[in-house]
Amino acid sequence: MKNKQIQTYWQQYCQRNNIVAEAESWAFAEEYADYLLALVLAGQKTATCAAKASYLHDQDPLPSAGEFKIILDSRQQPGAIIKLSSVEELPMNQVSEVFALAEGEGDYATWYRVHQDYFTRSLSEIGITFSDDLLLVCERFDVLDLAPLSYDQWLAFARRLLQQQDCAKLEALMLLQHLSGKSRSFILAFGETLLSGVEIQQLTALLLRRLQGEPMAYILGEREFWNLTLKVSEHTLIPRPDTEILVEKALELAAEQIAQPTVKTYRILDLGTGTGAIALALAKTLQQKFSSHCNIHVTGLDKIPQAVELAKENQQLNGIENVTFLVSDWFTELAPESQFDMIVSNPPYIDQADPHLARGDARFEPLTALVAEQQGLADLNQIIQQAKPYLRSGGWLLLEHGWQQGQQVRSLFTKNAWQQVETVKDYADNDRVTLAQLV
Repeated sequence: MKNKQIQTYWQQYCQRNNIVAEAESWAFAEEYADYLLALVLAGQKTATCAAKASYLHDQDPLPSAGEFKIILDSRQQPGAIIKLSSVEELPMNQVSEVFALAEGEGDYATWYRVHQDYFTRSLSEIGITFSDDLLLVCERFDVLDLAPLSYDQWLAFARRLLQQQDCAKLEALMLLQHLSGKSRSFILAFGETLLSGVEIQQLTALLLRRLQGEPMAYILGEREFWNLTLKVSEHTLIPRPDTEILVEKALELAAEQIAQPTVKTYRILDLGTGTGAIALALAKTLQQKFSSHCNIHVTGLDKIPQAVELAKENQQLNGIENVTFLVSDWFTELAPESQFDMIVSNPPYIDQADPHLARGDARFEPLTALVAEQQGLADLNQIIQQAKPYLRSGGWLLLEHGWQQGQQVRSLFTKNAWQQVETVKDYADNDRVTLAQLV
């Protein structure tokens, strides 16, 4: 074995399980060592393969069923103990889809492409040309034990895997906070605390989701917005800082109107409420400032029932009473006589051909919350055309939109005879929210 830590780990495992045996220690292919170990730790990888030609070139013995192996990370530290359950030699083009899936790296097509690339590179170094009938040694294994990891050790492992992320250190810490339930200060102060095997498996499964690009908000199940903690799900858009621009402007306008002595009630409608972020932020802030002399109420509508249920959960989570959430496709379920002092919305406004849909968080968010027809303007146009009957005289309509849509949205407002049309820029100095008044 390669170092004392590996020897100690194996000896302790043998003593606990009354085993007398030898074990070989090795890491997966060097550049993938940590990632492939992570798949094992998460319970997603129970198979591996290698070119038989590599064994012959290195004069290494072929593996046999029943052998114990200690899998190492990229720093040659023990990660797990496995036992080979079967070993089979097969041409690569005869490897089954079942085996490919057991390798844990994706579907069969992905498995074939990744292994073809790897074997082409690695075998060329020893003068062998890849072919589809390359003979592989295919091993199935059982995971017997996960090596102990402390908070500090797991964080270091996670940071290595997340190194391509902008906030690798922070994201690793957030995952550990989420699963352990411990505060950041506790984790940093007691970094020697050992994780259980179950915790290692669960943490690494979360880590792998992040490596696939899944947004942290979906992994953690929540996102901070304004001064609220909001649950999120795959049925809703993830609240973004840019939407706080809409909240800020809405609060400014609402405060001006509520300050008038004659205003005793103030009603706001949030269209396409999603998580309830805008509705809850407005309801909470206005209630705190003006509840002594004005009855504040916000109604949030969404056509997705699961989104409405989530918004209600967020209402309860944040202890906000002056909000009602209903299922409605824009205005369809509102009574004709319903009127509000303000209407706000962050509707879908991305064109379905926009390449940004294939990048970042948008890859995982529901298209119904992102995409609109007419180059992204269809829902914005519909709201502008249909909102007037639901606004009191002097009321405001505020719409979030894409950073290049400011001029088009202003034109839609003007075309439909709205007054006081104005566009507000976001934190990056891009057009983000356009508003207009019913006079």
